[in-house]
Amino acid sequence: RFTAEFDFRTYDAEGVILYAESLDNSAWILLALREGKIEIQFKNEFGTKVTSGGKAINDGLWHIVSVEELEHSISVKIAKEAVMSINSPGTLFKQSQGFLETKVYIAGLPRRVGGALVKQINPRLDGCIRAWNLMNQGHSGVNEVIQEKQSKHCLVAVGRGSFYPGTGMAAFQINYNNADSAEDWLINVTLTIRPSTDTGVMFALVSNETVPLALSIVDSDSSDSQKITVTIGNITVAQLESKKLCTPRKVQVGLLVTKEELELAVDSHTDRSNSEQLSTLHQAMMANVVTYLGGLPDVPLGATPVTAFYNGCMEVKVNSRQLDLDEAISKHNDIRSHSCPLIMQ
Repeated sequence: RFTAEFDFRTYDAEGVILYAESLDNSAWILLALREGKIEIQFKNEFGTKVTSGGKAINDGLWHIVSVEELEHSISVKIAKEAVMSINSPGTLFKQSQGFLETKVYIAGLPRRVGGALVKQINPRLDGCIRAWNLMNQGHSGVNEVIQEKQSKHCLVAVGRGSFYPGTGMAAFQINYNNADSAEDWLINVTLTIRPSTDTGVMFALVSNETVPLALSIVDSDSSDSQKITVTIGNITVAQLESKKLCTPRKVQVGLLVTKEELELAVDSHTDRSNSEQLSTLHQAMMANVVTYLGGLPDVPLGATPVTAFYNGCMEVKVNSRQLDLDEAISKHNDIRSHSCPLIMQ
């Protein structure tokens, strides 16, 4: 019968932990998180079921999670204590010639499955799993896959936030228009950053092959500070110097832009601009812009002064909404959506 046990740690509230199916895809079981709590969905010849229970476990601590198929039920335990028992007539997976063979997917779903679930879920999950024991065979098969992929290795200690490794970006489709007026728009961005390198694009709007707005960290001539700059196209319209940013402390950066004015705030300092370049930004806002975090797609040379990817921790709020990287329209695989390496001091 189906069994799985492992240690699990996450700050993510929703996503697929594992999905197992029979070789002919006729039966399957899904173990997932929703609102931080364990959820089980399954299908066999007798029908489908979905249930969730227990306390929220997306607290960044390690939890021992186990799923075991018993004779007439499926048992889920956290820290060896039962949190759910789901009635299951018949076996979940049929044996073939005395063997039980299943395909197991970790932290995601095969593409064809999404619509067949009992209850839809955002499958993207950022978490860490160790001490695998699948089908009572220990970590056989799992270690071989993970060993070769550095990006799949667990961070030793994590905190809340997102981590950008300096190799890619995430893209969002965000509507900045004011519902009351077709001509009005508002960009109100708050970043909480802890950079690891001194140059990189943190937030940008891209329209076709132009970059009508970019907020970047730039190396300064001074050895103990960096600049935070705002550019429209290849023109710098606002700039503030900040004490060395690549330290254990987190820094808050604010950017507020309307068609009349732009304001950049870092710590307690501000720089305001009503540059004529704002008319260029206004034209782009009247068309279509894509929001990028952590870097830029391929744009022509000279379209914007900084094109390096951001490396470090960053949380982003746009127009009062906290952005969840699991909801991005595209995201580089190495970006960790909900876990930031802690600096051990």
